[in-house]
Amino acid sequence: MNFLMPNEMKKKYFMELNQYTNFYKAGELKIAWRHLERAHIIGQYHPFSHFGSHFRMMMFAIKNKDINEFLGQVPRLLGGWIGSLFNRIPVGNTGGANVPIFALMEIPDDLKELLKNADTESKGLSGLKK
Repeated sequence: MNFLMPNEMKKKYFMELNQYTNFYKAGELKIAWRHLERAHIIGQYHPFSHFGSHFRMMMFAIKNKDINEFLGQVPRLLGGWIGSLFNRIPVGNTGGANVPIFALMEIPDDLKELLKNADTESKGLSGLKK
């Protein structure tokens, strides 16, 4: 079970969230959203950060009156953290309603070193290699 996020991942996760906040406050919503997606890619391996990513995505949807994103975040918010708890997540998934919940996605090149223990060989739900 994945409860504790390693310090290096935690630092990068919060750095992405800070970037999200800064760009959101500046009115740069597309850039802000991209940082939120990147936070999700990093945080989805651990239940608290995974939940936090989806919570912020839901708040983004509410603030921007995006009903499709809001509706897409409901099941992700309710169940995503469970997959993290048992190390069964769609590796690389950006977390937004614009992608299928269980879609595996390529990890961005600049995050590959940070997520080097991610099981990118799996054809289904996986997570961090043991």
